[in-house]
Formats: sequence, C-alpha cells, structure tokens
Amino acid sequence: MSEWAVVQQFIEGARRLSAPHALRTLLGDVTVEMGYDYFALLHHVDLSRYTRALSHMEGGEFVAVSTYPEDWIDIYIRDEIVTRDPVLLASHRTNIGFFWDEMDKLIPITTAHRDVRAATERAGIGNGFTVPAHVPGLANGSCNFAMAVGRDAPRASRFMAQMVGAFAFNAARAMVENAIGAPAPDVPRLSPRLLECIVLAARGKSTWEIARILGISAATVKRHFEIAREHYDVATREQVIMRALFEGQFALRDVIR
Repeated sequence: MSEWAVVQQFIEGARRLSAPHALRTLLGDVTVEMGYDYFALLHHVDLSRYTRALSHMEGGEFVAVSTYPEDWIDIYIRDEIVTRDPVLLASHRTNIGFFWDEMDKLIPITTAHRDVRAATERAGIGNGFTVPAHVPGLANGSCNFAMAVGRDAPRASRFMAQMVGAFAFNAARAMVENAIGAPAPDVPRLSPRLLECIVLAARGKSTWEIARILGISAATVKRHFEIAREHYDVATREQVIMRALFEGQFALRDVIR
C-alpha cells in the first residue's frame, strides 16, 4: 500500500472513532506500519496530578494516549518532565514536524535538556519525530513517534508521520470535546473555488501557479486563503489543508490525481 493510501485509510478510520482506546489501537498500528516503535499523543499540560492520563482524556480534560514504556510514563509524570522536555519545547517553535536529533535548530540545548534526553534513552527510547499541534486559544500539544534505543528513525516516512500525527491529534481533540459535551461543530462545505485553491496548494502549487491554473488573479487566490484561515482559525495554508482533509472536504486521492 502506498504512503498516500495508508494516510487516507488512517484519516477515514480516525474520523469514525469515538473512544481513546480505539484511537490507541489505530494509531499504534499505523505507527508500526511507518517503522516506529512507540507513539505519544498529548497535550502539554501538567500531568503530575494524574495517575491515569487515559481516564482523564475519557473524562474530557486533555489529550493523552501513549504506547511508551509504562516505567517511563510514571517517571515522566512523577518528575514533571513535561515542563523541561526539550522535544515539547522545540515543538512550540514550529508547526512542522522534526526529528529529535534536529532540535538544536529550533532551541538552544541546555544541560537540563541533555539530562532529559539521557533519561529517555535509559528508558529505552531513542530518536523520534514530533508533529506539533497548535490551535489558537487551546493548550499546545504534539504527536510523537519514537524508536527503541539502537534503531534508526525511518526518515523516508517523514511525510506519513507529519500527516498521521496531525490527523491523530484532531481526532483526539474531538474525543475530548465530545466527552465534555461540547456541541459537534457545524462543518459547512467550502465553496468550490476555495476548495480548488486548497487542493492545488496541497499539490505544491504557489499562489501564482494557482492563479494561472484557475484563471483568476493572485490577489483573489490570497483572499481565498485568508477566508480559509479565518474559517478554520489557523495561521498557515498547511493547517488549512490539514483541517479540510480531516473534515472530508477532499481526499488525498484528489491531491495525487
């Protein structure tokens, strides 16, 4: 199965889920298919008050689903590592996924950060790839894919990890909102021309190229994306594409057609 097909299958499966344990199974399966050993999907909040994070996700408090070793999860919560985890701190500086051995491009690495990474490796977790999840007005989060110590990260599956991580967090956030009784959001269809712009952007086309293809001005294309960013309350075209894909406004097969 191609990378595109795997991601589309995950999106469609995630859209139908209603319980954290089902998301844990689905995300665990695709994590292995991408070549990783573990995943951790979480809001960047203080976990020290909680002993069973999954139960709090079910109660509508925050996103927290993981296949990391249980001993490491206990240490992570007990020692409040979330407050100084360099992986999470680096994720606050970007909207794009990054490998952990590239963190020094995003933040200055301190002795405390090296200590956290050393403790992580002692727990059996080596390199990994993190997909940030930022939504205005909400707590930051991330989807993290990790390797066992001594195993190389599958760099060729970077695109898959980026897409899967983004959609996984959208699915988890929807579960939390559902658990607290938040009303299901109305999902109006995007206008045909706006959707055409988004699909072409997903294909890697620039504003100028989209304007030429659709026979409209570059200013009109920019205005379409302004409307789309306002509609989804996001800052970038990439986030618009992710949200529209997750809602089913278009499918990955539309991108590769």
